[in-house]
Amino acid sequence: MKPNIYEYFLIISPSQEICGLIMPYKQYFTKRYGCTMADIFKPHISIMNCLQSNYREMRLIENLKRFGKTVEPFTAELNGIGQFPNTVFVDIFNKYHLVQIIIELSQFTNPLLYKPQFHKTPHISIARGMTPEQHSLAWADWQNHEIEASFEVNKLTLLRRKIDTKRIRKFYTIATIPFTGEEIAIRQLGFGF
Repeated sequence: MKPNIYEYFLIISPSQEICGLIMPYKQYFTKRYGCTMADIFKPHISIMNCLQSNYREMRLIENLKRFGKTVEPFTAELNGIGQFPNTVFVDIFNKYHLVQIIIELSQFTNPLLYKPQFHKTPHISIARGMTPEQHSLAWADWQNHEIEASFEVNKLTLLRRKIDTKRIRKFYTIATIPFTGEEIAIRQLGFGF
């Protein structure tokens, strides 16, 4: 049987309360600035995406679950609005833990993945893929906006969608990877701490 190629997307989902706080911003950006990509996805922190054969999917999930045992849950603190050239996002004040997860995951999963893209600046997008005009108008309106909230980061979610050049398909959750912290001492010994 021929393996299928899928797009895999690894994310951290904020709490329902935080999603309820950010989703109206995403909807506003769609209505006010015409950002059609703003409210397509629920609020999330992108960790990694790649194209991959489903042949290695179970091995990837098993390794991610092993990785989750080395991470202790922590609190992410949201702090205002930030921007990239075509994106406006909710900024995260304490990025350190998230950046560490991304660095360690890139080392942990790299042998299993073909050309993964790890997202090195953790944030929650409000709108991305904006035109220069949309971005300029939105940033002028939102650059001084304050958002202060927090949520517990206690799991990763692995999503998958089939590659189809004719249309964009929906992502489906295929695994949830809890952070348990039960193997932190083992990891520290392995890294020479």
